[in-house]
Amino acid sequence: MKKIIFTLAVSLVFSASAFASSGNEVEKQEWSFNKLTANWEKDKIKRGYTVATQVCINCHSFKYVSHRNLMEVGFSEVEAMAMAATMDTKINKPLLSALEPTDAKDSFGKIPPDLSVINKAREGGADYVYAILTGYPEEIPIDFEGANYNTAFAGHNIAMPAPLSEDLIEYEDGTPATIEQMAHDVAYFLQWTAEPELLKRKKLGTYVLVYLFIFAILAILVNRRIWARLKK
Repeated sequence: MKKIIFTLAVSLVFSASAFASSGNEVEKQEWSFNKLTANWEKDKIKRGYTVATQVCINCHSFKYVSHRNLMEVGFSEVEAMAMAATMDTKINKPLLSALEPTDAKDSFGKIPPDLSVINKAREGGADYVYAILTGYPEEIPIDFEGANYNTAFAGHNIAMPAPLSEDLIEYEDGTPATIEQMAHDVAYFLQWTAEPELLKRKKLGTYVLVYLFIFAILAILVNRRIWARLKK
């Protein structure tokens, strides 16, 4: 049991270090899910869902996500069913794009990736997604030759046109739909779809580290007491 706990602790530390060093090429943003005491925030999930299902899904699918999954972050079954009905789908059906792969390839030269776990698949995670979505400058270099210029994309030549524009959607809670706000919200949503267990894992890791710290202190004290007796 102690060996398992130790292994979990080492894995947690390694994962945290990897995550911290993964976004070196993009500017780091403030994310509530990075806090040890954080919980998935329903309002942010809803805004991110709105961007995902009104903008992203035009080209990208979320084949590992259904409306029923939203019940895991505080949505009631009635709410989830209502959201599914708005999209004319069932609560258990995955969120799939209506864009056919052949049409996507004709339009963009490649099939857009599924976004369900994109934050785990791309180095930098949510920071990278945010940087890409906000990385379309109004003015591009004169000597640029390619499809679309993006400051965060490797080589700067990206097949995806700028998907966001000011006031592209309307949030139910009245939040201004700026490009930065929409990018932040959908990156937050994609972090949840990619790692729904993230916060539970962090909390477990915290408990494990506290246990190991207390165990280490007790071990040191016992060791000193034993050696003190032997010296006598």
